[in-house]
Formats: sequence, structure tokens, C-alpha cells
Amino acid sequence: MRYLATLLLLLSLASACTRTSVEEQVPVLGSREFTPEKWAATTTVERGQMLGSFFEQHPPGSLTAPEVKKLLGKPTGYYEYDENLAYFIGPPTVDSKYGKERMLVFITDKRNGGIDEIELVPPLR
Repeated sequence: MRYLATLLLLLSLASACTRTSVEEQVPVLGSREFTPEKWAATTTVERGQMLGSFFEQHPPGSLTAPEVKKLLGKPTGYYEYDENLAYFIGPPTVDSKYGKERMLVFITDKRNGGIDEIELVPPLR
């Protein structure tokens, strides 16, 4: 019984420490409607507010790098490799080694152009 209780405690701690997906993080930024035209004509703050709508329309697992570029335009940031598309979002109150704003990063598979993962750098948590 003690073994089972210890195992359950460890599992609950591990699940509490897992990263929250980008789709779960972005609602706190706002709820503006996303369209490629609106994205192109807005500020980084307004872009952050569009992410919830963006992910509702374009689920992360369905995107490729060319599709992201078509929807969001030329990347505005750089994250580790040229293949990773990065866009500055949100207010300029975040300080990281990448700049003064948060970055929305599309981690791209170099072989096929598919999006493997989407991150906010730094995360909202």
C-alpha cells in the first residue's frame, strides 16, 4: 500500500510539472479574431490577442512551415535554427535572450517542413 501511495504521489507531481501547451496558454492574451489580413496590419500586442482564434482555425498538428508563412507572413524573430519560424507577440515587457517580446515559435522538422511543436518563449506560466 505504501508503494502504491508513493507511486501516485510521484505521478501527480510529474503531471503538475509538465509544460502547458501553447493553445492552453494563449487565452489570457485576449480574444481578437484572427485573419491573415488582420495579423499583417496589427501590433505585436494585437497579434498575441489573436492566437486563440488562430489555433481554433488552424490546429497545431495540421500545419506545415509553408502554411504558417502563408498565414502569418515572414518571421519576425529568430529561434535557434533558420527552419524554426518565430514571430514576436505581446507587449514589450518580457525580457529574454531573444528580445523584449514573447516569441511564438514553430519548431519545424528539417526533413519534411512539418511543424513538430509550437512554443511560447518564454512561456506564459
